[in-house]
Order: sequence, then C-alpha cells, then structure tokens
Amino acid sequence: MTTLAPAGTGVLAARGMVKRFAGVAALDHVDLTLEPGRVHALVGENGAGKSTLSKILSGFETADAGEVLVEGEPVRFHGPSGAAARGIAIVHQELSVIRSLSVAENVLVGSEPSRFGFVDRRRLARQAAAHLEKVGLDVDPRTPAGRLSVAQQQLVEIARALAMDAKVIFFDEPTSSLPHSDSRRLLGLLRELRDAGRAIVLISHDLAEVLQIADTVTVLRDGRHIVTAPAATLDEERLIQHMIGRDLDVVYSEHATAAASGPPALVVEDLAAPGVRSASLSVHAGEVLGIGGLVGSGRSELLAAVFGHTRPTSGRILLDGRPYRPRHPAEALARGVGLVPESRKDQGLQLGLSMAANIELSSLSSVATGPWVRRRLGRRLVERYIADLRIKTAGPSAPVNTLSGGNQQKVVLAKVLATRPRVLLLDEPTRGIDVGAKAEVHRIIRRLADEGMAIVMVSSVLPELLNASDRIVVMRAGRTVGELSRAEATEESVMRLAFQG
Repeated sequence: MTTLAPAGTGVLAARGMVKRFAGVAALDHVDLTLEPGRVHALVGENGAGKSTLSKILSGFETADAGEVLVEGEPVRFHGPSGAAARGIAIVHQELSVIRSLSVAENVLVGSEPSRFGFVDRRRLARQAAAHLEKVGLDVDPRTPAGRLSVAQQQLVEIARALAMDAKVIFFDEPTSSLPHSDSRRLLGLLRELRDAGRAIVLISHDLAEVLQIADTVTVLRDGRHIVTAPAATLDEERLIQHMIGRDLDVVYSEHATAAASGPPALVVEDLAAPGVRSASLSVHAGEVLGIGGLVGSGRSELLAAVFGHTRPTSGRILLDGRPYRPRHPAEALARGVGLVPESRKDQGLQLGLSMAANIELSSLSSVATGPWVRRRLGRRLVERYIADLRIKTAGPSAPVNTLSGGNQQKVVLAKVLATRPRVLLLDEPTRGIDVGAKAEVHRIIRRLADEGMAIVMVSSVLPELLNASDRIVVMRAGRTVGELSRAEATEESVMRLAFQG
C-alpha cells in the first residue's frame, strides 16, 4: 500500500514524536500531518499510542523528543491553554464537562465576558447560545451541565471548541458511550465541521465508523507508525491486519449453544429495584445469557440490584436455588457473584494504586495470611492475568492510571476473575477495548462458561450480543419484554423487542 506523502506542512504536524511512560515506549518516532477540511482517523490497538499522540498535540502531554508544527511553525505548548491559543482542541473519551457549572460557563470557560470586573451573565448566556445552536443543542445555557445526558455533554464540549475558534479538533472515542441514534447525529456534526474547513481527528475502535466518515486513516501499532492511507483504499480486514500485524479471522469465537442442564445458577423473578420495574431471567452454569435493549432500558440497573449496589423493592432472586438478597457488593462477592461494571474509572479501579494492588485487593483471602499479603502468591496471580488478558504494562507495580483505557478495562476484568465467581455479571465488557483484545476477551468469556461459570452479559453492541450469547433477554423501560434463543436472535428481532416490547 502506498503511504501518503504530506501535502505540505498541514495545519498541524508531528515530526519524530517520542514518548515513554515508566520505561515503555508509547510513541516511537511517529509522524503525522493534519490537513484542513479533512477527517483523519487514528486507529490501533489499546496502547498503540493514539491517545498519547493526541494529548501531545493538544498540550496535555509533553513529548520526550520530536517536533510539533502549527502551519509550518515549530511550537512548544505550555499546557492545553497554549494549544487552545493556537486553535487546537480535544474532546476526551472521559468527558471534562464541569458538572457543577452551567452549560454556558462550560462553553466559555476561561473566556467569560465581563462587566465592571464581574461576569456578565446575560452576555455569557447569549454568546453560549450561539455556539450551542451551531452544534444543534437546544438547552437553556443556564442549565447545570450535570443534568445533561452524555450525548448532550459531548455537544457542550464541541461547542466549547467552537467558542475558542478551534482549527483542529481531536475526538477520542466520541461515540463509545452513545446509543446508535446519538452516534449518527454526532458523526453528522463531524462532517459539518470538516466541511467548514476544520481538521478533524477521530480516534475510534469502531472500524465501520472510521471507514464511513474518515478521509484519511493512520494506523499505529506498539507506538510506531504503520501506514497512512486514503480511507477509500481500505476495508476492515486490511485495517485489522495493519493494527495487529496478522490476520484476525473472527472476533467472536465460534461455539455450540450451551445445553442447559440441572437447576439454574441464578434466577430473577419479577424483580423491582431502582431503574427496574419488573425483570425476570435465569442463567445456568456453563451458559452466557445476554441482556439487550436500548440505553436506559434498565439493563445496568438490573445488574446493580443483583450485585447489591441497590436494594430490590419487590420480587426475588435465587442463587443456586437458595434465596439471595445482598445488602452490599461484599455480600455478593462472598456468595460467588462478581460484576465487571460499566464505568471502570468510577466503579472498577483504584486509580491511585498499582495494577498489582488493584488485583490483589479484590482477592485478599487467597493471597494473604492474616494481615500480611503473601507477595509471591500475589505476584503470581497478577502475572497470570497479565498474560491471560494480554495487558500492556511496564510491570505489576505500574500505576493503573498510566495504562491505556482498554488495558484498564482488562485490569477490572482481572480483579473480578481473581475472586473466582460462580456467577459473573458483565456490563459492557469490551467497551474501550480494541479489536484484537476484544477477540481475546470473548475467548476468555467462552472459556469461563465452558469451565462451568454462569455469565450474564449486558452489551449495546449487537454483533457482540448475538455472537457471544447462548440466549438473549431483552429489556425495555425497566421490564424484561422477551427472550430469544441463539437460533431466533437476529439484529431485527432484538431491536423489535427493544423498541416495541
């Protein structure tokens, strides 16, 4: 494949970028040129260097070596404000909206209009409204940002980029937390920004999305530049080959439908709880039960009730045929129920601790004698999961907050598996995980089921739900509205239940 030669210096360029974290090369002499009026996608596995490169080019990180050029002029940013002053903005995967401030204050943060030394609230609301209109967000600018949905908060961040007159906007996994309809609208907005002459950088694990919207694609692998090419010359198979350095025949492991035998491991009957109106399901040992439905249908809330995060108000749960109603997640873990939560940063990890400490803390009973952690046992446990889940890290003592998002997600999975649950609840288990790691995680899920674990999996990704599940229960408006066998389940049948009940 022919690699594009830079068409001039571009509006923003990186030359020979080098960055190391704890001795691991995140970027190894990477070049990138961004042109106005084009969507340039950055793809690669977790740890490939995509987010690191975008953070350097937007002022959030400093390179160890290399050069950044804005319209051909070498620059050195002193923080994000320096990049913003040169017209460079980023919409992070983990949104940076300040929830306690109003929408208007978020849009114009740092550049609020003033009068007599005080913020002019009327002008603030009026100016913010003009930028909100550009992104199609119809909300009162005085509304606290914390009241907005995730999709609306993303639009606020884009409006902020427009308010600073950004020429280059980086989008890091912008659709990963959005339902399909919001994703379509956001991609349409990216096209409008491109057509207005801005340089758009899209970082995404959704290869179909990349090929749908990108003009140019750059593939990184292990911190190195692999190829830059027109999107029209690529397809998903070729992108995967570049990303992982080999063919990937299937993301989802082929398997025969598990035959349910004996009593179910977990039964939920007419359960009502916060966010759940009436839910019923059962799952057997050796089976993967998928839960489908739209965002807000009550799927995550159902798992929260089963795991003891919330208290059911009616109905019952049976675990191995015995009544089960945990008052706290610790009780659920003690009974052999584990949960991989949807939000790894808010619910799954102690970001200030090492990867080893995160995994060991979840299974102290197996690696400790009294108050003393048996370091050799703990290290052996951690190293096993590093190998099993292919976690990219400088070592077990590496701070978990230095890992990429996908590798952090793998640590969450390792934490739960280390407790050796009999029933495993998975809430969006491959969110933020690249295509190669996704295949590995699905093989692990299938292996765990084959070893006798009962697995309940919530997923918004229909191909994942259809291919990984032995049966699928669909929820709508807090209720379970139907069940489909593996043979009956199609995208159409799942969505019909999700929309119509």
